[in-house]
Amino acid sequence: MCRDVADYLRACILCQQYKPTNQKPGGLMKPIIVSEPWHTVGIDITGPFTKTRRGNHFILVVVDYFTKWVELFPLQSTKAATIAQIFLDELLCRFGFPVRVISDNGVQFLSNVFTQLCDLLGIHHQRTPLYHPQNNSSERINRTLKPILASLAHNDSKGWDLKLSQIAFALSTAPSESTDNSPAFLMFGRRPRQPLDLILPSPPVSDDLPSSNELSAYRK
Repeated sequence: MCRDVADYLRACILCQQYKPTNQKPGGLMKPIIVSEPWHTVGIDITGPFTKTRRGNHFILVVVDYFTKWVELFPLQSTKAATIAQIFLDELLCRFGFPVRVISDNGVQFLSNVFTQLCDLLGIHHQRTPLYHPQNNSSERINRTLKPILASLAHNDSKGWDLKLSQIAFALSTAPSESTDNSPAFLMFGRRPRQPLDLILPSPPVSDDLPSSNELSAYRK
């Protein structure tokens, strides 16, 4: 019935001429240009979820725009100092300083401690528009993350934080539609062995030193 009514109104010339629309016009799409891994990262907080035995009930989600690599960190609180400390210790000290970080307008990312950290390290902090948080790639990860998390924690709702490493591994080893490669391959230049590889013959183990030609081919 709803579909018939909608089709009827679309066919009415007077309705189309004079009936006002409440939909906002689509904005101009502006692509985010990235040229190398960890040039631009998106950061977001998702939750709250059921409190786990370890006291966690939030997740800090970080995604690299170039490789689509995902990092997931369980959180007991969303204090700005906690977020800034994880951002420094677990991301910047492992992957280097990004040129740009994109976040929403959460108070944790507007705080002095996070802003000063970005300014000190020369990181441009870009915030998404208030009514368009989907501009942040980590928002897309959240939509994928939640159903996976719910299915893995179905029988143990207080142990979901123990599954985050497995989920991050699954996301990072799955091919991305936008790059045709997995984030892990773009990060490391190789395909990590996965559970499916265990049913295949193991690669040969050799103690022979590789030749210079083999090393050159591997670097390329």
